[in-house]
Amino acid sequence: MSILIVEDELITAEEIAEFLTDEGFEVLETWPSAQSALKFCSSLSEPPKVAICDINLKGNTTGIELAANLVEQYQCEIIFLSAYVDASTLKQAFNVKPVMYVSKPYLNKQLLVAVHMAMHNYYQRQKDHPQVVIELSKREREIVALIADGLSSKQAAEKLFISKDTVNTHRRNILHRYKLNNFSQLIYLLSKQEK
Repeated sequence: MSILIVEDELITAEEIAEFLTDEGFEVLETWPSAQSALKFCSSLSEPPKVAICDINLKGNTTGIELAANLVEQYQCEIIFLSAYVDASTLKQAFNVKPVMYVSKPYLNKQLLVAVHMAMHNYYQRQKDHPQVVIELSKREREIVALIADGLSSKQAAEKLFISKDTVNTHRRNILHRYKLNNFSQLIYLLSKQEK
C-alpha cells in the first residue's frame, strides 16, 4: 500500500514522508510538481494507492488537476494538504472527491487520520479480503485502539507508559502474524470483524 506525496515545499514533503514511514507506511517518493509525479507514476508497475497533494504546486498544473488525473488513471485515494481554504479552491477540490482536505499548518494526527481513512476507502473497494479472525492480546488491543484513534506510535507509547520501540514491535508482530500490509489494513479488517 503505497503513498505518493506531491508537495513543493521540500521540508514539508520530507517531514510528511519521514512521519508516515515511521508509522509503517510505504512512501513511494516525494515530488514538487504534478508533471514529475505523473511521469513517476507512469513508470511504476504498481501505482500508488493514496496521494497526498498540495494545491499550489510548481509548474502549470495545480494539485487539483493532478489529483483528478491520479483518480482517473490510477484510482488513487486523494488527500489534499494546503494553506488555501477559500471557497473557490475548496469547491474545485471537492469536485475531485478527496478523502480529506487538511489545511496547513496541520497536525500529524490529522494527517494520520486522513491516511487511515484513505486506506480504509481503498480496502472497501477491493473484492478480495483476507479471511482471517484477528485475535489480539490486551496490550495489542490497547495499541491498536490508540493508533485507530489517530495517535502516532510515539503518542501511544507515552499514553501506555512504554517505549516507542515496544509499540513498534507489537505493530510489526501483529502485521507479520496476520500477513497484513499496514496498520490501516488491520484497522479495516477489525472494523469488519466487529460487525
